[in-house]
Amino acid sequence: MLYMKEMRAAVRQEVHERESAAINRILGRRWNALSRAEQSKYFDLAQRERLLHLQLYPGWSARDNYGKRKRKDNQRKITLKISSSLENCLSP
Repeated sequence: MLYMKEMRAAVRQEVHERESAAINRILGRRWNALSRAEQSKYFDLAQRERLLHLQLYPGWSARDNYGKRKRKDNQRKITLKISSSLENCLSP
């Protein structure tokens, strides 16, 4: 991800492509063409980012965020159904 973030703008200018999937394919090929030493630079950066995130957000878990939007949307639908039912009952 860090490699893609760093290289995306350069690839977009070189290829004149706006489609994300095409850019991702090119970046994937370039990543696989890198030597292990060059790739290890990004693995080290990722490890540092991970440790920094752990320090900044010690109790964070991806599970905590999973499905929040879906639950919120379901709650909104239920509220709309109840309010429309009440309006139907109250209208003469």
